[in-house]
Amino acid sequence: MKDTNKKKKNNLLQFYIPAIVFYPSAIIYFELLLKALDTYNPITYTSLAITVLFSVAAGLFMAFIFTLIRPVILSRILSAVTLILLWIVFCVEHDCIQFYKMYYGITYAISMTGQVMGDFSGVVWEVALEYAFQEALFFIPIIIYFVLIKKILPSKKYTPKLIPVILVPFLVIQISTGLWCRNSDFANFYTYDFTAFNLIPHTGIINTFSLDIKYLIAGTPEAPIADDEFVLWTPEDEIQIADTAENTTDLRNSNPDSALISDENDNNQTSVKDIKDKNLPENEETEEVSKPIEYDYNAYVDFASLIENENNPTTKKMHEYFGSNEPTKQNEYTGYFEGKNLILMSVEAFSPYAIDKDFTPTLYKMANEGFVFNNFYQPNWSLSTTGGEFANMTGIIPEWIDSGNSFTVSEDKYMPYSLGALLGNKGYSCKAFHNNSYDYYERDKTHPNLGYDYKGIGNGLNLAHDYWPSSDLEMMEATLPDIIAESKETGVPFHAYYMTVSGHCNYNWGGNYMSRKNKDIAVESYPDSSMPVQAYMACNLEFEYACEYILEELEKEGILEDTVICFTADHYPYALAEGNVDYYKELSGIDDTPKSISRYKNALILYCASMEEPVTVDTPCYSPDIIPTLDNLFNIQYDSRLYSGRDIFATNYEPDEVSSAMPLVIVPIGNRYSFVTAAGEYDSVTKEFTPNPGVTVNEEEYVKEVQSMIENKWTYAKLMITNDYYRKVFNEKED
Repeated sequence: MKDTNKKKKNNLLQFYIPAIVFYPSAIIYFELLLKALDTYNPITYTSLAITVLFSVAAGLFMAFIFTLIRPVILSRILSAVTLILLWIVFCVEHDCIQFYKMYYGITYAISMTGQVMGDFSGVVWEVALEYAFQEALFFIPIIIYFVLIKKILPSKKYTPKLIPVILVPFLVIQISTGLWCRNSDFANFYTYDFTAFNLIPHTGIINTFSLDIKYLIAGTPEAPIADDEFVLWTPEDEIQIADTAENTTDLRNSNPDSALISDENDNNQTSVKDIKDKNLPENEETEEVSKPIEYDYNAYVDFASLIENENNPTTKKMHEYFGSNEPTKQNEYTGYFEGKNLILMSVEAFSPYAIDKDFTPTLYKMANEGFVFNNFYQPNWSLSTTGGEFANMTGIIPEWIDSGNSFTVSEDKYMPYSLGALLGNKGYSCKAFHNNSYDYYERDKTHPNLGYDYKGIGNGLNLAHDYWPSSDLEMMEATLPDIIAESKETGVPFHAYYMTVSGHCNYNWGGNYMSRKNKDIAVESYPDSSMPVQAYMACNLEFEYACEYILEELEKEGILEDTVICFTADHYPYALAEGNVDYYKELSGIDDTPKSISRYKNALILYCASMEEPVTVDTPCYSPDIIPTLDNLFNIQYDSRLYSGRDIFATNYEPDEVSSAMPLVIVPIGNRYSFVTAAGEYDSVTKEFTPNPGVTVNEEEYVKEVQSMIENKWTYAKLMITNDYYRKVFNEKED
């Protein structure tokens, strides 16, 4: 009798073997297919092993749940719904990594679904259609499920014996694999640096999404703060700027007579100015040349007092870190544009290859007749437009924070170091505009918090036509005349910020009205280029027309020489790809990949018609450097240690030495430690350092020191937002 009962129980367990096999197999299939189709992230043996183990654990858990639920019809329905939802998730993530070169967390994706489907539904359906075959491959486990549904979930009585059979292996695999991840070389991505973009290639979607939900509820673990003793920076001596008023006046009313050049011996940026005056005797000329000008540091925050009066250990460590950094020095360009108007723009998917002497003559003029930055980068921050825009507007490295990002999290934080706030304090009228939905990426909250009177489509910006993408030219026509008129009437200088959209993907003649509008000119100008490249250049022609209108309007109103125009990209056009074809290589003429540093080299335009000659700048620089550089040019008082970036024109560094005041471009590739400095370039994918000509460093030691500096910059940039650090520094009370 006992043998008969035992045999029946064993037979009963066998009924559930198909479920125990099917669900882990289905998850493994989803995950490995995603990896196989991911052309952006390389597959490693470690990532394969970890992904398979987490897939087995997830599949066992699903098998346990769906064999437990009764009646069986309910179990079958819930199981089908779950599998279909997984299919949708994997298809969406596959399309995102192929098209946008990034993965998104589940909480962020859900929060953005309404806006994406509302504003970019045309793009979404085009992308879905483009990858229809791959999406069909992801559906195979669901077909198998419906064919074998009665075997996978049989109508048998559930036996408690299944609990240890399924749950014990599940717990062992889940816990042990989690411990492996916490002690791996990507442990930071698994904990305090968690983002879906970084973790999915290592552990797969299922584990990443479970962590995403966990961190949403419990909060992302705080980054460990280095135990290093930070020594407060102090100036070597108390040197004041000689003849400050006289020198500042000269800079405001004149222009450099020659370019910034790179010295072959030290590779540093030095300014060579022809100060010869033929009316001066030779000895007076020599005396004038030999008299050096000593400049003040951009440092006024008393970190020593802040440290002494701070009890919170994290905030105190932040005071110690920022206070230990060497500030940049003022320089010959301090106050160079003081009192002028400023137009600052983040240009959708811009690239230096959209600048052409014949096709975009206005862009070419501004790129070559102002400050000419030969070594500027706009990294892919993995946050799409909002990441680049945040860096452009705040001078702080952008980061994913819990279910949001630096920009959205900053909307209720004190942000006094944006240009909107700083120039507003100097009496400027500060306005911001975006020619798309006003609340996309929560700009209706973030931009006013930065000191701007903000308008987009839906809250005050009215354009002549309802195009997709909207016209940058029409945005300028609808806003600039009123800005100028108000400035003339009140006598108050203006600062206008624009986030453009005409250069938005997709790059074709169907779904992109700006491309279609300018098609004939682009096809005629680039007859041998592929359609996507032609369409990209065509939609950027609308931004050319917008810039042409800006210059014409300023000149008509007599304030062209009194207005500075500055802009760069929010990100390079990563959507300029189709399947496995990378059209950006065709556009640039460079055989690189999204993992190459060269992919993120871009254009920074800084132009004013009052400049008599262009100024060439070879200093490595990137988007977080824009705001501190403009601070310096507009003679704004600021403490340079409170930015992630630096004033590009500051020269208080040596190219062969690591210092917190040196030029540093961080390119988030690999473990986000690729970089460019005055000493050379380090590629974290190849693990190679390429020194600049004439610069000698101990490569291993140099790379290690710079990586440590980058790690701190990244950690404290995030803490600056999450801890509302500006409010603590300036003792600003909450509203």
